Amino acid sequence: MKGSSSVTTCRIVFGTLILTALLSGLPGGTAGAAALRLPAVFADHAVLQRNASVPVWGWAEPGETVTVAIADQTAAATADADGRWRVDLAPMPAGGPYELAVSAPSGSLTFSDILLGEVWLASGQSNMQWSIKNTDGWEEEQARCANDQIRIAMVFREHSPLPLEDLRGWTPWAPCTAETMNACYNGEGFSGVSYYFAKYLQAGLGVPVGIINTSWGGTRIEPWTPPAGFEPIPSLAGIAAHIRANQPGSAEYQQALNDALAKVEAWLPAARTALANGAFAPALPTIASASALNNEQAPTTLYNAMVAPLVPYANRGFIWYQGESNRGEGMLYRDKMEALINGWRSVWNDDDLACYFVQLAPFNYGNNPEALAEIWEAQTAAAEIPGAGMAVVNDIANLSDIHPRNKDDVGKRLAWLALNKTYGKTDVVCDGPAFDRFEVVGNAMRVQFKHAKALSTRDGAAPTWFQICGPDGVYHPAAAAIDGATVVLTAANVATPVAVRFAWDHCAEPNLMNEAGLPASAFRAGSVPVDGALRMNVPESEGFELVYALDPTNLVYENDTPRYIEDRHAAFAGKRIERVAYYLQLVGPENAVQWVFAAMDAFTQDLAHVGVPVPGPGAQYQQDLANLFVKTNVAGLPGGALPGGALELWACNYGAPAARNLPGADNARYDFDDTMSMAVNPGYGCLQIHDVPSGTTLFAFNNPRAGRGADVGIGNSTGQNPDWTFAGNAGKYAGGTLLVLVKTASM
Repeated sequence: MKGSSSVTTCRIVFGTLILTALLSGLPGGTAGAAALRLPAVFADHAVLQRNASVPVWGWAEPGETVTVAIADQTAAATADADGRWRVDLAPMPAGGPYELAVSAPSGSLTFSDILLGEVWLASGQSNMQWSIKNTDGWEEEQARCANDQIRIAMVFREHSPLPLEDLRGWTPWAPCTAETMNACYNGEGFSGVSYYFAKYLQAGLGVPVGIINTSWGGTRIEPWTPPAGFEPIPSLAGIAAHIRANQPGSAEYQQALNDALAKVEAWLPAARTALANGAFAPALPTIASASALNNEQAPTTLYNAMVAPLVPYANRGFIWYQGESNRGEGMLYRDKMEALINGWRSVWNDDDLACYFVQLAPFNYGNNPEALAEIWEAQTAAAEIPGAGMAVVNDIANLSDIHPRNKDDVGKRLAWLALNKTYGKTDVVCDGPAFDRFEVVGNAMRVQFKHAKALSTRDGAAPTWFQICGPDGVYHPAAAAIDGATVVLTAANVATPVAVRFAWDHCAEPNLMNEAGLPASAFRAGSVPVDGALRMNVPESEGFELVYALDPTNLVYENDTPRYIEDRHAAFAGKRIERVAYYLQLVGPENAVQWVFAAMDAFTQDLAHVGVPVPGPGAQYQQDLANLFVKTNVAGLPGGALPGGALELWACNYGAPAARNLPGADNARYDFDDTMSMAVNPGYGCLQIHDVPSGTTLFAFNNPRAGRGADVGIGNSTGQNPDWTFAGNAGKYAGGTLLVLVKTASM
């Protein structure tokens, strides 16, 4: 062993990290050299990035010269007033082992067994953290995994409201063996995905590979992202503002603290007066002090503790496996991926930093089966970011385990992406079939795929998990036939296909693949007219124009505002509203479709009030409806012209006792005559149309802020409350559409 005997004090010995050596500045060097210190990432057995400028940095006595030497080159820097110094070594080819020698008047450090090769970071949540010891085939792999050309390291799980200068703990660099991988992270074991990625990358390149894993199970993407990632993206402006408000050096934080201090200064004399008079003192104002960024789910906190201390350690890129904790965000997750990728590129000052990530595996989450498909769609879009790529794993999942145990193929596919896209080995196929375009001929749809010369299926059966729909927007399972690099789709219930979706369910494990055996990714394409079903089913809707469209089975709020699919209310400014109409369509099991159309004389001229209930003044309506017309496909539901219509529309809470004493109203159950409670507004909320004479709820959409837990139904509920209050059933539907329409006087 080269260097002094104190080298051994910072080694990992069967997974035990001697952290005091790192903190005292002795990661393998001369005893007593307390002033000269390097960050923990520099250690024996490390891999430095080949063919790139290599920063080496640390701390020393202010003003002293620090010299760094490795292989045939030497560089020097002077420590600044804070004792910080940095040198940038010139690019070097792969090779080693070398010694990295660092010296200054205050001491010297020597790191031995240093290799030059390819350095990658690995990050994400539990599937990236998942221990090699809990993966398929590890018993057999242990006998062949030893490879001195692969070096592994793993960062301990920590969070911080501000960036740390150094790691608080980690399992330092070690040559890859079964022993070092089993012992990693105090015996938890090294990351399975990280190991297999490094294994196949090293085999494909024939040079040393160093992999640093920094991951934490159950975490969201936001805590891994630096502030620089959020700032440029409009959809993430709220997160960026929240970060600034919790940074002591920011203008926002300084203003908040100044405001608080002014309130405290005003409070002091008032408190002294109260004390002198024997009275109660006013409440003490709160002061902005501790950061709200104080846990592992808060934005930037994992970047601060588990990534920032590694910056600017030279590397080629990072692999990423995360998203389960962000399920339900849809395409917003694509923006967050952009923030992560560009944020890391920004702090490393390297626009070429690669990012290859894993599309989430199918898993039965038990509710909202399309939420995972929407994350898949966002990940597919993120793969189009320059320098990024996505490994699809829907063929190696376990629907009953969110942590599929086959990490070998996951790591291999990530390595294939790197070999092809980063290292130019174009003979390595790295992409599975991806949607390109479609054309419609008669009642058939032909779907063209890219990244495929000849499609086939894993089991030899017809392709699975294809659905198509007509203008009504109702999807039906499609019969699929392969024709070269295309798939031809038909469905008995679809005469004119307008849209297609593939593997659009969290349990989808499709069998379609390309000639390399790589699976096809989920997608949806085409354009379904948002009012297509309405126009097909209700000719009487002619003359009505769309104002709002939403999915009542999964309404999402952003900044206390419902996310409408369509919002055209601005187009009606200055027009007088004569009629208002609602069209509700719900898709249940086996694609069973229910719909109802209800049109009435306008009950308001304020279009902000006719959609999802809002808490504003005057936005509460409980009244009879004039000229109510109803059309529906639900058997037994009143239809035609109904003289006894009633409206209940408000954002507040409400109770069961009858407010208007309508005939047949039940004071013990929620029905067509309930009592508003403005004390909580916004509260539960409801949008209900009733036929009072028959005691029928024509349709209801309650508790809209609950998303998949909202109440929605057509006709009377068979549960406790006829108007569906407390049904919490929105998540039981496969999908739905609620259209709000108006007819104006100018028509």
